[in-house]
Amino acid sequence: MTREIGVTVDQIPCTVVISDEGEALLAAKAAGRAIVAVEGKAGEDLSAAIYAAPSWEDVNKELACLVARRHLGLPWPIGEGERLKVRELVLEDRFQIPQSEGLSQEERMFCSEEGLGAYIRGQYRFCEYGIWALVKREDNRLAGLGGVTQPRLPWEFQEALEDYRRQVKMQGQEWEVLELGYRIFASERRKGYATEACSIILSYCRQVLSCRVCALIEEKNQASRRLAENLGMKTLAVMEAGNESSEKLLLYGESLPEPPDSGSPGKDSLLP
Repeated sequence: MTREIGVTVDQIPCTVVISDEGEALLAAKAAGRAIVAVEGKAGEDLSAAIYAAPSWEDVNKELACLVARRHLGLPWPIGEGERLKVRELVLEDRFQIPQSEGLSQEERMFCSEEGLGAYIRGQYRFCEYGIWALVKREDNRLAGLGGVTQPRLPWEFQEALEDYRRQVKMQGQEWEVLELGYRIFASERRKGYATEACSIILSYCRQVLSCRVCALIEEKNQASRRLAENLGMKTLAVMEAGNESSEKLLLYGESLPEPPDSGSPGKDSLLP
């Protein structure tokens, strides 16, 4: 069976072809159309499609909009607040990322067309999350970068991270744990953008990605620690920053409610 769903994204119309037949998908792809495969029909080669739905019941307009955006090269919107929009990065964003404030190696990659292009094609398409653009609604300019990634923590924190993952699974949900990170550009700091951006990101993580977040913060970074705590995060572990440094690193994680079958008293229950 083959169906078509017409959608409009950013005022651009697009027809998405959905099929459980390999030949139909190949023909649609050859014609330059957006396609989605539907699994379940025996003997069909669905490799022409990047996106596949487990069944026809999982095919809806939201999926069609996502596939249309990927097909047209348009960014996926993460969410909006009073002053900020959070969306996926686009190539033009590289011109607004300042290179004068000690960017990390990953952030420097976003400043080049080749690096940012590879990130957009790889990270978003296959993971559906990553580092996103924090855009001011008033002038559509970047205030910074922020998002979630797979945790890349020093080995000293691995045990604490695994323990937190076990706590998350005790909630009765197979949720992933991702690492929250953000950078507000120097000219846009002390305006409350970090709180608004992180609130949007955490909401998206819970509602769409079905994940909880952790964050690695230097002990001396009081602003980031206050932000984490205001977001409902608590300290999971504290470690020395390195052999030659007396600075400490703190691993934060979202506070979790008691497991449904627990009933043990005396623990925090801050965020659902």
